[in-house]
Amino acid sequence: MKAKNRPRIVELMEMHPIPFKPRTLALAIAASLLASYPLPRAYAKDGSVQAESEWSCSPAASGKGWDCTPVSKKYSPIKRAPLPKSATAVTKEKETGQQSEETTGVAKKVKTPPALKTTLDWVPYEKLTPEQKAEQPCYSCGAYIEPDRPGIHFKGNPDSQPIVAEADSTRYDQESIVTLEGNVNLRQASRQFKSDKVTLDKESNQAGFEGHTVIREPGILIIGDRGTAQMDSGRASVENATYVIHGSKLRGQASSVVRNEDTTMDLTNATYTYCPPEDEGWLLSGKSFKLNPATGFGTVRDATVRVQGLPILYTPYLYFPIDDRRQSGFLYPSFSSGSDNGLDISIPYYLNLAPNYDATITPRLLSKRGLLLETEARYLTEHNKGELGVAGIAGKDSLKDENPNYDEKRWLVNWRHNTKLTSRWDIQVDYANASDKDYLDDFGSQLNLSNSGPLDQKIETRYVGGDQNYNWQFRLNAHNYKNMSRTSDDPYNKLPQLELKGDWLAAEHFNVGYLADYTKFSRDDNWRFLHETTDPAFDPADKVKKSIYDEGYGISRAEGERLYLETGASFPMRGSYGFLTPAVKVRHVQYKLSNLVRSEVVDDLGGSYDDFKAKDYTESPKTTVPSISLDGGLYFDRQTTIGSTEFTHTLEPRMKYLYAPHVEGQEMNPIFDTAHMGFNYSSLWRDNRFTGYDRLADANQLSLGVTTRLMEDDGFERAHFGIGQIVYFSDRKVYIDPTTGKKSESDWDHDLTAEQTKIRDELKHPTSPLASELVYNINRSMSIRQDLVWDTNDNQIDNYGVYYRYHPEGGRKAFNIGYRFRDQVDRYLKDENDNNIWVDPGDHNKGYKTASNNLSQSDLSFAWPVANNWSALGRWQYDLTNQRNLEILSGVEYNSCCYQVRLLWRSWIEPDDNIDHPNSKSGVFLQFVLKGLGGLSSGSVTEYLTGIQGYTQREK
Repeated sequence: MKAKNRPRIVELMEMHPIPFKPRTLALAIAASLLASYPLPRAYAKDGSVQAESEWSCSPAASGKGWDCTPVSKKYSPIKRAPLPKSATAVTKEKETGQQSEETTGVAKKVKTPPALKTTLDWVPYEKLTPEQKAEQPCYSCGAYIEPDRPGIHFKGNPDSQPIVAEADSTRYDQESIVTLEGNVNLRQASRQFKSDKVTLDKESNQAGFEGHTVIREPGILIIGDRGTAQMDSGRASVENATYVIHGSKLRGQASSVVRNEDTTMDLTNATYTYCPPEDEGWLLSGKSFKLNPATGFGTVRDATVRVQGLPILYTPYLYFPIDDRRQSGFLYPSFSSGSDNGLDISIPYYLNLAPNYDATITPRLLSKRGLLLETEARYLTEHNKGELGVAGIAGKDSLKDENPNYDEKRWLVNWRHNTKLTSRWDIQVDYANASDKDYLDDFGSQLNLSNSGPLDQKIETRYVGGDQNYNWQFRLNAHNYKNMSRTSDDPYNKLPQLELKGDWLAAEHFNVGYLADYTKFSRDDNWRFLHETTDPAFDPADKVKKSIYDEGYGISRAEGERLYLETGASFPMRGSYGFLTPAVKVRHVQYKLSNLVRSEVVDDLGGSYDDFKAKDYTESPKTTVPSISLDGGLYFDRQTTIGSTEFTHTLEPRMKYLYAPHVEGQEMNPIFDTAHMGFNYSSLWRDNRFTGYDRLADANQLSLGVTTRLMEDDGFERAHFGIGQIVYFSDRKVYIDPTTGKKSESDWDHDLTAEQTKIRDELKHPTSPLASELVYNINRSMSIRQDLVWDTNDNQIDNYGVYYRYHPEGGRKAFNIGYRFRDQVDRYLKDENDNNIWVDPGDHNKGYKTASNNLSQSDLSFAWPVANNWSALGRWQYDLTNQRNLEILSGVEYNSCCYQVRLLWRSWIEPDDNIDHPNSKSGVFLQFVLKGLGGLSSGSVTEYLTGIQGYTQREK
């Protein structure tokens, strides 16, 4: 019979209530009775006698045990040991949870393999089936697979099932003892007991096992020299034992193993490890263990952890998980050494407080700064879920060199919350705050916050309504931003924002949509970054810099309210051969502005936009723009064969005409949340070339494009290529001038005048750049992607990217290499104080020194096995324009079946550093993982590995 083991931690030898007395059951087992009703019979083959005998048993008059009498065997009704069941019978047993009639007979003799105590059902990885391999984590050496045996798939209650017994010989003392010798095999449904000799006492209901003893239940195996079992309580003990928990891949040895009535297991003078048989990469040993399968945890006293035989930790008490369920305890520690923090050691402690909430406490010792404590709590109820994090340095920051926060309290808080008021209405909170802008750069965080970009401080409620043909949504949002960069402007806050949007399918080919958005924008007085300078509050030797901000200039000082309205109708028509969608739309935006100085605005906008005049100044600008579009495409396909593979080859031409008139006066519209959208192949089909609502683009254009694909029969896309271009029938008039709000050229990072000229020239081009995208999946593990935007008007590349990925199945290998380029105007060279450098210090009319600012970067990353269990890890990001390393990450990882070590060296430059005088940082990072002693990972090491695309975290 073939069967697949489905291991789990179960109660060992537990006897649940049954329809008759345990004493009678014990004696029935002792006599190897087949528990059939109403008169159980037991059969035993006696190897010393050339005849077979039969015992006829009935309940004793005293109510204790059985009265049994040997009788001559009647051969006609007796069945021999059954033949192996057919696949149909096995399937039926799986489906019903019951054994077939054949399995209630005498079991076929199965001899215990002599090497079982060494192998413990271990199957090396190379001998696993493809299905079993797919279930294994990376760097698996194999798995514990319970061998095929009758009843292995039984899903019902084993206590109510018949007992099958076999032995070479049987001796029965009707008063007290029955003895079974030679290849004794007892089975009750999924339970199995094997031994060289078994004696059972019907008075005490105790069974004794001598010689090679094997006890099996689903997911657990115990092997020993001798043992006992109390049949009416389920308590059992095995001496000189070896055990394995299949599903958790845990094994060990003990001078004795006791299975208690409550299913817990007590181990004396025992060991415990995740490592495969005959491998003791790490070993936990102790005087006394208690394993609790019901709760999924274990405890040990007087514990010693050894790695490769070397003791590395002693603790009088240790609490650890024995399966994948969350358990309280220490998680994997991390060690690092860097130029900013010095020696950095963190040891997280996980608290499994309840099934629906937990916490992680992470103390970090930073030798140059002090002790930092970070705590994260998570909770989940029927209508609420969220996480709360608090972190900070105990005392004050003690680092002086290049630290503007020296001798200051440093802290960070984060709260994410979601409440489901009804099935349609919810409330969300996303709030984070920090003591200063450098906190995340200096310390990072385990609180799921980005080191770049502002921190969110938001509360939002949303209601979703409608039905199958009409859906709508209302959203009320208050969103504040905490800028975490010392060299960038603060974004606008949205206090508040109200949004109502919906779609109505009025008919099969008629769809109506609408959007209304009201937002009030504001920000702090000193929000605009100018430059950095030496901080006079510190000793110049400490090299501490201070950021200089001001309140902005001209139109950039604007605050106020914005109302955006949009409505439109479309007529989608689709068929198997293509689609056609005519649409109309009307967009309207209006403002109520404040915080403006009229003279500044007139000077600012007049110097940037040629068409702006002083009379155009208003604090209530508004714009309305209608538009029409016609979007259509065709779909052609054919069957083709390339090599020996059949493909469906498609050809998908597409065309879209868009018209929106130019509406004057948008120069007075402030730039609250809007920017020019980058151009790529998908830009061909957009209705607006801007993000946000502050610019409503004019258009009179025709987009032309074609896509072709190669798809295999199972839907796998082998290749995809698209190319297209926009033909403009008139010059564009609406744009965002980069020089607005810029009072002094000394505070510019790059030549904004040149950028202004470039934008204006592009508006007059008769065609857009030619955009293309190519994806070629060489196979299911290897792919190449290329994006190219070619400016056919100036005959040059606008932007380009090419990426190669190799990610074979299994996650043991990953290799990535890529290059990207984007054409940009020149930047200004800066000195060590972050000031622009004059071409001629004596003649300022010659302007500032410039250098190429084109984005030209390469990125190489890999995770690659090099020898046995060793892997090399690395990433190299290089700035070809400025000839500097952005990041170098190199290291090794040892990943065995039972433990893992990562050692990394990293050198990097912060993205907002002075390009000409960067402050390079470096550090060494170490992470050590004992698989099986923890179910969660931690440490900053894993953060640096996220840049290696395709790298799989291999914690199990």
